[in-house]
Amino acid sequence: MSRFRDDQPSPSRCEQATEYAEMPAHLEQIAQQALRRTQGWKVPPCYEPAYWEEERISIARIAVWSAHLSYDPNAGVAFSVYAFFSAVQAIRREHRLAWRWSSHVMPLPCDETTGEEIDPADPAWQTPFEHCEQTCDIQRALRSLSDAERSLLSFWYEQEMTEREIARRMNLSKTAVHKRLVQLRCKLQSVLADLPAYR
Repeated sequence: MSRFRDDQPSPSRCEQATEYAEMPAHLEQIAQQALRRTQGWKVPPCYEPAYWEEERISIARIAVWSAHLSYDPNAGVAFSVYAFFSAVQAIRREHRLAWRWSSHVMPLPCDETTGEEIDPADPAWQTPFEHCEQTCDIQRALRSLSDAERSLLSFWYEQEMTEREIARRMNLSKTAVHKRLVQLRCKLQSVLADLPAYR
């Protein structure tokens, strides 16, 4: 049961942070159990070990507190079990996201004397970022197409069908398919040309 009555306003972020720091002993004990359970997990590459430890502690406390607020005693499960698994699951979710994110992160080059990040001068270093921007722009361009145009694009590029096969599938003449493919290419080029990265 929630400790806040329905007629009371929800606590602000500052109030919530204070409440997490001043958790009752039985809630802190559950958070500590979840932390012991996840202690052996490998630190994600994008975290310093000390920072990951702080992150795990925060996640566990917030998850246990949230479980305290959302617990339904009629659900047929003990609160301690519910809160423990909520905390472990929350840490697991962040752990997976951190590892997934780290596989797409490239460290920025740093100045050897100051340690500050510097803009890369090497065009090869920028290639993954440009590829990402282009991919995002292409996705935006594809969203501008109609369902019929997307189908045509899929038949031609993904399924590698011939114009004749597409014509049979779409009940069109081969000439009509050819004209639509030409129009589709022009449309995509036009949409991409209008996006900021291509100007």
